[in-house]
Amino acid sequence: MRYEGGLRYGVLGLVSRHERGIHGWELKKQFERLLGKFWQVNFGEVYRVLDSLAANGLIELVLDQGGSSRKLYRITEKGRRSLDDFVLSPATDVPRPLRQELAVKLLFAESGQMPDLLALIDQQRAVYLQQLGQLEIQRRKLRQAPVDGFVTHLLIDGGELSVRAELAWLDTVAEKLKSRFTEVA
Repeated sequence: MRYEGGLRYGVLGLVSRHERGIHGWELKKQFERLLGKFWQVNFGEVYRVLDSLAANGLIELVLDQGGSSRKLYRITEKGRRSLDDFVLSPATDVPRPLRQELAVKLLFAESGQMPDLLALIDQQRAVYLQQLGQLEIQRRKLRQAPVDGFVTHLLIDGGELSVRAELAWLDTVAEKLKSRFTEVA
């Protein structure tokens, strides 16, 4: 799933949860509550997607029964079929290869730079530990939010596993650097 498709179907999915319709502003708030730091969108993106979904007949504009002049969006049958097809189709994401800036630095590092390289690894470790802290903060906020956070909890779990894997990799890099440059000396 590419970002554009994911955003498109994320918006369509949220619209589908509101039988009477939903305002763009409320939709953005719910999107942020559910996906938070994993997927941030701005109002312009949300409204561009809503306009595109409406132009393709996947959602429709409905009158706000509360007397407001704001537009409400509601999913159409065509939109429901499209969302169902998306949910049940295989993911189109291609796994991303490891792209670590640290790897490029290591490629050109010399044995005399060992203390500085280990300091860089410690700095990167601190960044990852900070990310773990942010994930925990998001997990606590989600527990207090009045939404079903099941999928968001899964994303947090995945983020935490990824960060912990990066920390383990940094430990391995540090060990192997020490071993390699000790043998060379």
